[in-house]
Amino acid sequence: MSSTERTGLWSTLRERGIVNGEPPPPGEARTPWFVRALAAIGGWIGALFLLGFVGTAFSFLFKNGTGAFVVGALVCAGAIAILRAAPRNDFVRQFGFAVSLAGQALLCFGTSELFGNSTRALGLYLALQQLLLFVLVPDFTHRVWTSWSAGVAASVAMLGPITSAFIPALLTGVFAAVALHELDSVRALRRIRPALYGLALATILSAVFHHETAELFSRPDDAASAPSSWTLWLKSLALTAVLLWTANVLLRHNRIPPRSRTGLLAISGAIALGLLSLQAPGVAPAVAILILGFAHANRVLAGLGLLSLIGYLIYFYYSLHATLLEKSALLAVSGITLLAARFLFRAPAPASTTLSQGDTPHA
Repeated sequence: MSSTERTGLWSTLRERGIVNGEPPPPGEARTPWFVRALAAIGGWIGALFLLGFVGTAFSFLFKNGTGAFVVGALVCAGAIAILRAAPRNDFVRQFGFAVSLAGQALLCFGTSELFGNSTRALGLYLALQQLLLFVLVPDFTHRVWTSWSAGVAASVAMLGPITSAFIPALLTGVFAAVALHELDSVRALRRIRPALYGLALATILSAVFHHETAELFSRPDDAASAPSSWTLWLKSLALTAVLLWTANVLLRHNRIPPRSRTGLLAISGAIALGLLSLQAPGVAPAVAILILGFAHANRVLAGLGLLSLIGYLIYFYYSLHATLLEKSALLAVSGITLLAARFLFRAPAPASTTLSQGDTPHA
């Protein structure tokens, strides 16, 4: 839109009383998406050539953990300088992101050599490292990556005979806390939004594959690595507590009394999802992502929660060691439960029998 058209449109809106004052300054022209995509591809190609040259010239670094750690820290510092120098240049952003990934790989290799076989210590360090990079690098894509990798590293740090069962509840609670904080803090939106996407991906990954991950990192001779029945119940109670807290905060934020019909349905649904996580641990985190995405009017987050829920149900159906009759019965019970919940939500609320003074009924 030209400046003349903008001025004329603003004058028309001001005459009709829709706006007032002078027209706002024109915004920056946005680059077409295909130009940005080509610039991003060029940035990755340039970074790969540079990193290939550096990797060939300094291949000796991969034989020394301390040297790899020092060079990785220097590479990450250079990536931070690149990303801060031109935050709106797509070529520079993608180039800096690729350089940062190379530095993080060197840091991971160096710390793995330093920590040896201590998987928990390595996971804890990597989680702290990624959180530091999340704060230092003000780039959206980079922050999504660092928040996701920090969640995955924290999951690795919690691997153990008992603590592994609480990984989905912990990540779901952290995700819910960050998402609920966004409702009260609009100023921190630039940091919270990428953290939401990264934590959502980490939560889904931990909920779906935490059994396989625990078996991967456990020792074959460790008979106590299999979770006991009371550990599974504690995991379900932890997820139930997270869902109840989330439902309570959302009800309070929307000024809905917990004892109202909507409040009771929300609390009952949270309890049911928490108990369902005893056998299907991926359902509760996916539903939490879906609900919080809907509460934020965030289509990307809500779509991610919906896709993760559908994908996990398909994964759960085919991985469930049960007969086809038992699976059919489970699907039938789930469908009846969802239909009953829809009926309860769509049922009209009972009208008040009394009117306050001065109120008049409307036809």
